[in-house]
Amino acid sequence: MVSQNPNLHSHEDASIVVLKFGSSILADERSLPIAVHEIYRHLRAGKKVVAVVSAMGNTTNKLLEQAARFGPSPDPVGVAALAAIGEAQSVGLLTLALDRAGVPANALDHAALGLRTHGPILDAKLDGIDVGRVRAALADRPVLVVPGFLGRDDLGRTTLLGRGGSDFSALFIAAKLHCRCVLLKDVDGLYEADPSENPQARRFEAISYDDLLALPEGVVQHKAVRFAKEHGLVFGVGLVGQAIGSLVGPHATRLAAAKREQSTLRVSFLGLGTVGLGVFQHVARLPEQFEIAAIGVKHVQKHIDAGIPQSLLSSDLHAVIDSPCDVIIETIGGLHPAKELILRALRSGKHVVTANKAVLAAFGDELFAAATASNVSLVYSASVGGGVPVVESVRRSRDAAGGVGVARIRGVLNGTTNFILGQLEKGREFDAAVKQAQQAGFAEADPSADLDGIDVANKLVVLAREAFGAAISVESVAREGIRGVSARDVALARNEGQAIRLVGRLWRDAQRVHASVAPERVDCTDLLAQTRDEFNAVEIEQTNGEVVKLLGRGAGRWPTAESVFGDLFELAQQISSRSPARAATTSGGVA
Repeated sequence: MVSQNPNLHSHEDASIVVLKFGSSILADERSLPIAVHEIYRHLRAGKKVVAVVSAMGNTTNKLLEQAARFGPSPDPVGVAALAAIGEAQSVGLLTLALDRAGVPANALDHAALGLRTHGPILDAKLDGIDVGRVRAALADRPVLVVPGFLGRDDLGRTTLLGRGGSDFSALFIAAKLHCRCVLLKDVDGLYEADPSENPQARRFEAISYDDLLALPEGVVQHKAVRFAKEHGLVFGVGLVGQAIGSLVGPHATRLAAAKREQSTLRVSFLGLGTVGLGVFQHVARLPEQFEIAAIGVKHVQKHIDAGIPQSLLSSDLHAVIDSPCDVIIETIGGLHPAKELILRALRSGKHVVTANKAVLAAFGDELFAAATASNVSLVYSASVGGGVPVVESVRRSRDAAGGVGVARIRGVLNGTTNFILGQLEKGREFDAAVKQAQQAGFAEADPSADLDGIDVANKLVVLAREAFGAAISVESVAREGIRGVSARDVALARNEGQAIRLVGRLWRDAQRVHASVAPERVDCTDLLAQTRDEFNAVEIEQTNGEVVKLLGRGAGRWPTAESVFGDLFELAQQISSRSPARAATTSGGVA
């Protein structure tokens, strides 16, 4: 991860990273989830992300060819205006893909960014950017998606930055924000020669500006490198989902000690329902990183009919665990047989990824002990918050430097009940609102765990372990659900400038850890009132008085699947780097 790089200069803003996604990464709409995964893994690490995107695949070339049909020397003003369509499409589609995954993002075009240029319209040079607007957009939402390759001249006309322009604009934005930049490519770094033509070519672990400029132009255009050199900007080059392959800066050049081998992680699934199928699709999209070994389901034929390969499917869940694999992804939910299956997997030396907050709340001590005894990982960030990285944020607050820890947590932690309350705000009666939530795929056939606050209570138990290292019981959580809330109650609150939300609270005093969940009136200016439909919102108050605020989609297939896959992504990195194991009972589940 960028934040872990020892070469990060002390004067840089470590809270922001600029990620550039070129056309080799964004080949078409099907590749959008790859970019989402990369952005999300940086969010999990506490970063705000500026995503600079190119047009997809050969879109720009097609647009330029279209412009050329108007004559041998078409007007550059028209050419630039036409070419801008490709970047605008990428910005819009990636923003929508992030939203589907539960990640709130803003999108600004080159005019809104204030990307000012001078020089030829089709090969312009950047002059400036509205840094205040960029920071305001990142303060509003943690991700900002912007176009590369484009700017505006003094007349307000669209300009193009020429070959390598997206790299240039990404580095320019990073320089103005004083933050790190990573150029994401279809190779894992910079090489002495093209590794596809010369398999013996060695990768540069680090390379100086001058040494890179002495090489033929290739993965990174020289004008971008010259700009970085002029501004002393350190940047990385590499593949999505991996540590930075090559670091470019004012340091000495050094080659990697050995060729980085790409290991494939074998993954098996327990359950292929709404969330499990979403994770399966993410995993299947990256065959160079993951191999699907087996899938345990209740009704095999149903999934065969849905297009899942029969060779992967089995109704014998124990046999799936016992088959050769590295990681088990458990998405069947409930207490039993989930507990027994997870224990079997851990005791057999398999890592486990789960979103099952109920089994963690009820049997956490036993499960973590089994993970520790087998020296494997039990990871579960998706158990709280869906696409909102609540668990990771609590860990960072808990482990912050200077003895800063968590004082209390307050939040809307159940997307289903929030959706139902939203329906009540629209005038629907309670039973109709519940039915609507079921039809939308947020509420189960039996919605009792959501309606009665049990789901939030389970999440508070998980967070109590993360925040305070305390093993509290679900029964100790003071609990009231939303069955007593009516459309009239919601309307009365709204008339008084308030909203009703199911609020979970967690805090510690000198005696013990306290937890509660109940419907509350909150002012419409409150973060918790900003939640709509299946959104979650959380405030983590640290002992120094600072408050970490999180907002995003907390229910549904894609937010939860993104979080589960984020755990798998991170686990894959730990396994490939052979990082030291951490104790399950103190690390939030990584043994």
